[in-house]
Amino acid sequence: MKNIFKTFSILLAVFLLTSCSKLDINVNPVNPVTSPSNLRLPAILGNMAYHNYSHARFASYHSFYLTTRLSNTRIESQLDYNAITRLGAWRWHYFDVGSNCRGLIETAQREGSFNYLGVAKIMLAYSYLTATDSFGDMPYSQAYSASFNPVYDPQQQVYAGIESLLNEGLADLEKASPSDRPMNATSDLIFSGDLRKWAAFAKAVKARMYLHTANFDNGYDRLITTVDDALTNFDDAIYKYPAGATREWEMNLWGPQVASPEFNFADIRNVLVESMHTDFLMNYLTLNEAGLTYDPRLFKLTTPGANNRYLAARASEGLSTLGLPTGTTMADFANLYNGFWTRNDSPAPFILKEELYFIKAEALFYKGNLEAAHAAYELGIETNLRRLGVSDADIAAYMTTSKVVADPAVLKISDIMMQKYVAMYLQGETWVDMRRYGYSTTAYPGIYYPRNALAEWQGRWIQRLPYDRQTEYIYNPQEIARFGADARDWVFNPVWWAEQSQLKN
Repeated sequence: MKNIFKTFSILLAVFLLTSCSKLDINVNPVNPVTSPSNLRLPAILGNMAYHNYSHARFASYHSFYLTTRLSNTRIESQLDYNAITRLGAWRWHYFDVGSNCRGLIETAQREGSFNYLGVAKIMLAYSYLTATDSFGDMPYSQAYSASFNPVYDPQQQVYAGIESLLNEGLADLEKASPSDRPMNATSDLIFSGDLRKWAAFAKAVKARMYLHTANFDNGYDRLITTVDDALTNFDDAIYKYPAGATREWEMNLWGPQVASPEFNFADIRNVLVESMHTDFLMNYLTLNEAGLTYDPRLFKLTTPGANNRYLAARASEGLSTLGLPTGTTMADFANLYNGFWTRNDSPAPFILKEELYFIKAEALFYKGNLEAAHAAYELGIETNLRRLGVSDADIAAYMTTSKVVADPAVLKISDIMMQKYVAMYLQGETWVDMRRYGYSTTAYPGIYYPRNALAEWQGRWIQRLPYDRQTEYIYNPQEIARFGADARDWVFNPVWWAEQSQLKN
């Protein structure tokens, strides 16, 4: 990780020099103006970890994991994005990840390094999927064309492009040979150069994408096959931050040290110190069964507050929540920092094995194969419990509680989705799930509309992030106006797969 920003600086210098290459004085025949593949890849992977965070920072509030102590915050409580000036998630895709992926593709092609070429295309596809699932329509066919106002392609076309990139990436991995530039743990910070795992990751990205549309494009059979293919050689796709790091850019953005990082955009700062769990989450984590007052994962995901209590607040209401004991303060809620995913050196998940199990369980459920769906559902739960370090005794005890369905015949979709919800804590993909289901109580029992959302939204659910106002609204106003993205209520317009979804009732 410590070399990522050094590498990024090199890439930025390369970009600046090559962008002016028409002037001969900017071409230095002695010093190289390109970086080899092995130096480009670490920056892409590190930036992708930040890219994921830049979406999850907002999605964690829209997904009812968190709410803030205040009841009048514009975004978290009122669902109002109209005052936001920068949306760093847009830049993290197009510049920090995407442009470097494009550079790696060009470099790998020159080198004849099919290993790096395949990984670059897979990472570009993953970055596009992450971005379009938050933004919807976006430039794809004319992206990186040197146009200041590229056409925004419909999301279904972006999805087609993502699938093509994944297929090309998989084909390139098949062509890799010993003559390729070596890929090892120094250059590949995810899989240490194991191309079988990269191929499995590409299939997992496909599975995530196919899940979003399977309910309306008759895609469950394709989805199940893809998940099984991914699981064959799958290893968790996780970006690992170094322990004992002293510099902010070597730390997880969910950690307490970089709550407001100097090198990042102010709009994606984490506010965990001012946040608490919602009652929606805590109601599910509360068991009140013999020996288990709470889901044992609660103690792994958080650390005790000063008063060693685990209260919860209503989404958007915070400390003003009716029914909280008189004198309640932040000390009465779990400390959200220094949990499994919220330490300075916490790993940053891209795609985890438990997600694949829950995807398979959902697909099998809708195919009517409850026995197989139940088996995948249990594997998802157990995998997540073990990942977080829950003891064998507590796992055994938890698996016999009322939170885990024992009889496949009575398995409901809410059983699958709520367990996936806990397993995907603070991941942006949960917001995708909730939008696919239209925030339905069928999938998410007990969910409710935030009380302090502005009345002008008329009870509509947040559906997308706005485009970056300091780039798109300035340099591409024609496209913004063409599909109405300048409207105050733009973020309440469903993205393509949410609009088409048949799961909303």
